Amino acid sequence: MKKMLNKVFKSGNKRPETGGRITNETVAEHRERVLAGGRKFKYPLQYTKHRVLIISIIIGVLALILFIAFFIWQLYFAQAYDKFTYGLTRVLPVPVAKVDTEMVRYSDYLSELRSSVHYLTTKEAVNFNSADGKRQLDYQKRLALDKAVGDAYVAKLAAENNVSVSGKEVDEFVQKQIASNKLGVKEDVYKQVISDYYDWSFDEYKNSVRKELLSKKVSVVLDKEAKAKADQIIQQLVGGGDFANIAKEQSEDPLTKANGGDTGFVSKNSDDPNGLIAAASALEPNGISQIIQGADGFYVVKLIEKRDTGDVRFAKIFISYKVVAQKLADLKKDGKINEYIKVDSIENPIKTE
Repeated sequence: MKKMLNKVFKSGNKRPETGGRITNETVAEHRERVLAGGRKFKYPLQYTKHRVLIISIIIGVLALILFIAFFIWQLYFAQAYDKFTYGLTRVLPVPVAKVDTEMVRYSDYLSELRSSVHYLTTKEAVNFNSADGKRQLDYQKRLALDKAVGDAYVAKLAAENNVSVSGKEVDEFVQKQIASNKLGVKEDVYKQVISDYYDWSFDEYKNSVRKELLSKKVSVVLDKEAKAKADQIIQQLVGGGDFANIAKEQSEDPLTKANGGDTGFVSKNSDDPNGLIAAASALEPNGISQIIQGADGFYVVKLIEKRDTGDVRFAKIFISYKVVAQKLADLKKDGKINEYIKVDSIENPIKTE
């Protein structure tokens, strides 16, 4: 009996297998036991984080897809032109059309359209929610899209013919406009006028100027036939030809051609994008200018009369640029102008006297 009790007490005093003294030989074993006990708390948390990450990625991808779908719908179906949509198109280079191999940026189209709509709304009080207003909006869309397509094609022709416009040229043109414009000579006033009339920042305005100057430069380089005709007219005038008769026979200005090019008196404060008033003002009566490279063609002017107020009466002969317009017409005929939005071609719904 005593032996049995001793055996029981010995057995009860025996240390459990998981215990015992930690030595260099058993430290790895003890560490594994501790880690094994904590895994049941660690792994469920890892699985939860993994699941949350996957769900977050899925939600993000779906949100991106929905945003892209909404953006595409806004552009190509609803044809939105609000400020937010315009801002996105300036960041994302999405196309509105393709001319030959050149993509036409949607932002360029919206810049033109928004400017026209802003002017007609604020200065002409056009209600674009009315039936007439909707027709006017369609007309403005057509003009804006044609302008954007033309600008993109001019940029392509410029690159092919090594024609460019420097920032200095743009700044010089703008400063001349500011100095000669009746709206004021201060730059901050001019900037405010640009914003009020066209809803453009000054950088947007300068970008528009750059496009106009580039278009003129490309036309001057490519339109050799028009330049040759203008040179011939100068030779005829130098040889004693009658300005009025030559204007009636050769000028391409339908408003003044029948009158021998006579414009009547023009205020010195009138818009003068081609520099005709400035050129006429620099002449003596019956004096004839050299060839003027205008925005839309070549001009020759003759001063008829000048008033003390600075107003001038002059005659003009106009030879239009044709090459770029003809190239665009050929591309359209050949199906090489693809428009990605539906814009109808309609006549100007605003009737003029």
